[in-house]
Amino acid sequence: MATATEKRDSRAARPAKSTARHGSPAARRLRRTAANGADTAAVYEQIWTAITDHSLPPETRLVEGRLCEIFGLGRARLRQVLQRLAHERVVTLMPNRGATVSRPSVREAREVFAARQVLEAGTVAGFIGSATRADCKRLHEHVAREQAAWRQGDRRASLKSSGEFHLIIAEIAGNQILVDMLRDLVSRSSLIIAVYQAPGARCCPPDEHRELALALERRESRAVGLMVRHLDQVRADLRLEEGLEKSIDLRSVFSNGRRAL
Repeated sequence: MATATEKRDSRAARPAKSTARHGSPAARRLRRTAANGADTAAVYEQIWTAITDHSLPPETRLVEGRLCEIFGLGRARLRQVLQRLAHERVVTLMPNRGATVSRPSVREAREVFAARQVLEAGTVAGFIGSATRADCKRLHEHVAREQAAWRQGDRRASLKSSGEFHLIIAEIAGNQILVDMLRDLVSRSSLIIAVYQAPGARCCPPDEHRELALALERRESRAVGLMVRHLDQVRADLRLEEGLEKSIDLRSVFSNGRRAL
């Protein structure tokens, strides 16, 4: 009959059951990712990037079966991606037609930027009245990250960072209703810029954001005018004209190593 000491030695000699049989937690996550295909967040970013760089023009049909095959996703997980894009107005979901890349009208584009000018004059004034040193530091650090993305020519990251700059100002101003309204307008603006900016053109340089951040830090009232003129310049740089629909091969758009596994 084994002694208590022998039993303890026997248990210590056995390999850990979970590690030997299943591997480390990281290894299990990798196997799950490989088995389930691409990560939904990565697919979301790839579709957004393809819209931003004009690979997927407005009204392109995003055929579910084709995208499932390209990304290795099941339909349920792909629909999560499309629902998220639809919530942000980037994609339009049509009964019996599926998903298409949204096409904001020229009128909508002008109205969105006009609304932003009115709203953001208020958020800038609110920032001046309530920002702390830590808030100003946060804004300058964001501008630095925005500049890095712009220098790297990362169009999607530049567009995303540009919108976040405006949201940070609104958050610091402290009016949650305005933050929610602006978040919707910034999302719509991102699509408008992606659709109507000339192909190959780079997103606006962050110089104007840096000037705005400095004016805000110094509590200068001219920051309101700087913001209004900045938004007017972004709108003026767009080619606000209706384009022609063209046929797109989804697989060619997401080839060349862009598939996320």
